[in-house]
Amino acid sequence: MLGGYGFGGILADDMGLGKTLQTIAVLDTEKEVSLIVCPTSLVYNWASECEKFAPHLKVLTITGSQAQREEKIKEIPNQDIVVTSYDSLKRDTQKYKDIVFNYCVIDEAQYIKNSNTQNAKAVKEISCKKRMALTGTPIENRLSELWSIFDFIMPGYLFSEHEFRNQLEMPILKEQDEMVLEKLKTMISPFILRRLKEDVLDELPDKTETVI
Repeated sequence: MLGGYGFGGILADDMGLGKTLQTIAVLDTEKEVSLIVCPTSLVYNWASECEKFAPHLKVLTITGSQAQREEKIKEIPNQDIVVTSYDSLKRDTQKYKDIVFNYCVIDEAQYIKNSNTQNAKAVKEISCKKRMALTGTPIENRLSELWSIFDFIMPGYLFSEHEFRNQLEMPILKEQDEMVLEKLKTMISPFILRRLKEDVLDELPDKTETVI
């Protein structure tokens, strides 16, 4: 629905509730080449999940040396889904400048929580019709992290970074302004789907964290 109206969205379900599968299902409904950007450790996981749940889709992983990646980038027009890492993308940004993707999906979107990083700048330069962010932690430490993700999915919707800080972030954090907090919630809620494990699967045990 969001894509149909030209909006972006954040899928912020808890870990283990199927963000990857939901994304593959969306991409499978539209047979246009889409880009998935994820941490390096997840590139082949995405490829295997696509093979498992949508084996009819042509999936290309952009990995290897710079020369190997450049050769693979030439194959993009013949693919359904292209998967690359944040590290590779920020090195290859110029190679993508003439390509327009249907969807650009960023996984573990907290990787762009700092808007000044190369990761954030690289994904925001990708040309695409629709943008989607996947993250179980849309806010880890500061509200500005949410701004950076929104600056990817819908640039300008939460104003400039300076305006966001002055009009929303500072009144909420420093003054505990409930009205401003409600305003922010109202603005972002139509574009975020967040389900918690306890809301979906009662039988799942609590997450166990071990600090080593």
